[in-house]
Amino acid sequence: MLVLLVGQRVAASRGRTVRRRPALVTDPTATEGRAKMTRNLPPLWCPLPPARHPDWVRLDHDAVDFVREQGLYDSDDQLWRLASTRVGDLVARVSPNGHHPVLQMVADFYLWLFAFDDAYCDEGALSNDPGGLCLETSRILRAAEVPMCTGSNRYADALANISRRLDSTATGVQHARWREALRSYFHFQSWEAEYRRRRETPPLEEYVVARLQSGAVKVCFTLLDIADGYELPADEFETPLMRALIETACAVIDWDNDIASYTKEAQRGHDTINLRDIFVQEYDLDGDGALSEALRMRDHVLARFLQLSAVYTGTSEYTRRYIRSLGHWIRGNLDWQNSTKRYGTTHPIVGQRTLPVTGPLRIESIAWWWDDALTR
Repeated sequence: MLVLLVGQRVAASRGRTVRRRPALVTDPTATEGRAKMTRNLPPLWCPLPPARHPDWVRLDHDAVDFVREQGLYDSDDQLWRLASTRVGDLVARVSPNGHHPVLQMVADFYLWLFAFDDAYCDEGALSNDPGGLCLETSRILRAAEVPMCTGSNRYADALANISRRLDSTATGVQHARWREALRSYFHFQSWEAEYRRRRETPPLEEYVVARLQSGAVKVCFTLLDIADGYELPADEFETPLMRALIETACAVIDWDNDIASYTKEAQRGHDTINLRDIFVQEYDLDGDGALSEALRMRDHVLARFLQLSAVYTGTSEYTRRYIRSLGHWIRGNLDWQNSTKRYGTTHPIVGQRTLPVTGPLRIESIAWWWDDALTR
């Protein structure tokens, strides 16, 4: 049973006295110790139905061609890893009702994000240099803002290509949403780089907010209505309820990626900016206990997303379509994780689970997701 705890206790750990925070959602069988890597993950709960656009192979093939033509790789091994990502499968599951050529632009951008992540964020030379990374991303961002400004580097040129294609398909409001989300994404790459420079694990309270931006999922959300050929009305997009729906969906997806990518990041990188590592540090759990807490926390937020989705009575069909697309992203991301070779993990997906607790998680920055006013 999910249980929300209160209180603190002090424990001796690794030769020092640490203050252990209370478990947000507790597993009574959890033990203490260091994290362990796991390839076969336990079942992940998701009652949302799967869907996939039939042209996923074409999307995948052409996105890899885009990366190859733009030179977004430094070795044959890196190109192979990008090609084996199966980004076409991800896009097809996220936007099963999308239209060409816009859907191809989305696939190209998604693979650009994976290439950028490999080159700059987790493993690149600037991954622990926040100042240098900030300078570099500011140049790349300029190419998205003014796509005529090319020549900074190959990643900027490729992003300018995508921005020009957006100009021809998106409204000014939609393009602005994408640029603003991209700006936040770049900002939080420097945030991550600072923690790598310090060789520190961020606190959970800070991480859950930063992760809403650093995973690029919010950027991808701005393309959902564009891919499906409509525009989400601004007056409904800016409501607290829609903001809560977007943030809860984003949190579930990013935490699912934390869970799936843990082995890959532990093997290829050296940071501990991952939900499992944070539970190990703050709650003094071992890897299995940290994984259990992460799974319970994501289940709790997914349950809230489903509650908010069920009560939404927006005035436009476009907004209801957008909320369905958020659900496609949550489920599609799980199905894609089982097919991609990027993470090397698999997990069954289950449709039923008992979730008796409906109150907020004890994280101040996101407690408003459970505000009763959202469902009235």
